[in-house]
Amino acid sequence: MTSAGPHNVRIREAAASLLLGLFSACIATAAAAGQPADVQTLMRLLGRVERVEVAYQERVESGLIDTAIDTRGNLLYQAPDRIRRISDDGDGFALEGDRMQLIRGNQIADALIVSEIKPLAALVGALRATFAGDLAALQTDYRLDFGANEQAWTLDLAPRAIALSPLFQRIRIVGNGATIETIEMLEANGDRRTMQMRLLAREPAGLE
Repeated sequence: MTSAGPHNVRIREAAASLLLGLFSACIATAAAAGQPADVQTLMRLLGRVERVEVAYQERVESGLIDTAIDTRGNLLYQAPDRIRRISDDGDGFALEGDRMQLIRGNQIADALIVSEIKPLAALVGALRATFAGDLAALQTDYRLDFGANEQAWTLDLAPRAIALSPLFQRIRIVGNGATIETIEMLEANGDRRTMQMRLLAREPAGLE
């Protein structure tokens, strides 16, 4: 039987990966349409996505280790609620509906019912609002701070919902025109995750 400690760690890791992965898929789609002038324009772009696949490179920096951990892999999102993220080592997760599978070595290591885990449920609900382009619903759970100038645009998200506070302090997304420079998440425990990605495919093609 899995002990509570490792189980909770896996849930936190899955939540962090899910959060960063979902925003990666969202922003990869939005970026291709050009630099948005405001958050309303950004949300309209996000609501148009049907399917997106990206190759990612993620770096995790923690005060508990001296060396950063780098991983690479692929992430696939299929509207309305399916996402699969697998590293080159075969680790990741698959989410569909209310069920989330944790994957280790290309094998299912654990299965979670999202609605039974309050932080995950709040996270998934908020991110699905993002995909739907529902700005009002997203602002219920996050404080949004969007800014743009000639050089770049930045979107900061801070958790407003109590259920999200144990997961992360802030997400910062920085883009320059049609290029995403960084997606950075500062976790509640001080760990920092930074993801870069390369768009492989997306639908509809009209988002080009």
